[in-house]
Amino acid sequence: MTAVCAVLLLASCGAEHAETDRQSRTLADAISYPRQADAAGFARAALATTLGRSGDFSVLEAEDLDHEGPQEPMAHLVWRIHRDARYEGWSRIEAIDACYSVEFTGDGVSSGPSRITCPDNAIAITPPPLPKRDIPSEFSPALQATLDELPATPTEADVRAALAAGMPAPPVDPETQLAGIAPEVFVQVRGSDVGVALFARIGVEEKDCMMGRRVGGVVEVWSLNWRDLGPREKPCTADAALAGY
Repeated sequence: MTAVCAVLLLASCGAEHAETDRQSRTLADAISYPRQADAAGFARAALATTLGRSGDFSVLEAEDLDHEGPQEPMAHLVWRIHRDARYEGWSRIEAIDACYSVEFTGDGVSSGPSRITCPDNAIAITPPPLPKRDIPSEFSPALQATLDELPATPTEADVRAALAAGMPAPPVDPETQLAGIAPEVFVQVRGSDVGVALFARIGVEEKDCMMGRRVGGVVEVWSLNWRDLGPREKPCTADAALAGY
């Protein structure tokens, strides 16, 4: 009977580890893009996933690695997946803690995730949150109204003063309680025509852009999507806004 129990226990542990192996592979691939700037970025990305938000997951180590090029590992993470003991039919599935080591380059996973012995007395870490840098949707009507109310022949200083007064402050993130970072502002004035570009770098490669113009008395406001800013390489500049790109 003891031998049979031992075999059943090994089988159940193997099944549990097969599942945590799968979860770890899926997680490592999921946080490989968008690119992260450092190990803390990968840790934040992991903790923002469905698995990361559960009580069964924790990051134990997040270490930046010395590297000389984009193909060399830049970040090392160790995470833990916990599974509570439970019964399936007449069988008891014992609790497990499965820990994994994984390294990332700027392009994705370079090593792992490999199951390792969990570090002794490991304490879960949570990197400090970062303020949001994206351009909120409410900036669009505010930019429209600001351009509508400009004088007939404004100077660049007039436009910047109107934007400072008319654009809302970035909202406070209810989860982190951090105020967002205002986008960069670019202005171009040609006579009575005005072009404005709002630019935000929200990640290593991710960007956000909102543009507006008043040409011939007509005001337009639009945003560039990730295809425009990425593969199509459209510029987020005041000249481009004035031209209506």
